[in-house]
Amino acid sequence: MFTNIYKPVEQFFLYSWWIILFTICCYLAYEQGLVKRDKDFDKLHAQYIELQKENKRSLALQEKLLLQVNSQSDVEWVELTLMKGLGLVPDGQTKVVFTHPENK
Repeated sequence: MFTNIYKPVEQFFLYSWWIILFTICCYLAYEQGLVKRDKDFDKLHAQYIELQKENKRSLALQEKLLLQVNSQSDVEWVELTLMKGLGLVPDGQTKVVFTHPENK
């Protein structure tokens, strides 16, 4: 009596095993694709954050350079640049140079 109930189920699995196998293979490929997509997303997100940081640094440098360009007509800025870059000292001031003992 129970064999009649299970017979259609048995026949279904017996005749359609390849459909079940194909479905399982498709599911595994889908899962693998999701994992790869998540890894790629994390990688791109990290690159995006790094590019944002670099953009902020570049904008800060641009602002600093713009201020320097705009202040080149200022006499005090030119004097400060000469003092820093070339080591020049204005008239009336004394230049003091510190040396390390190991550099002698």
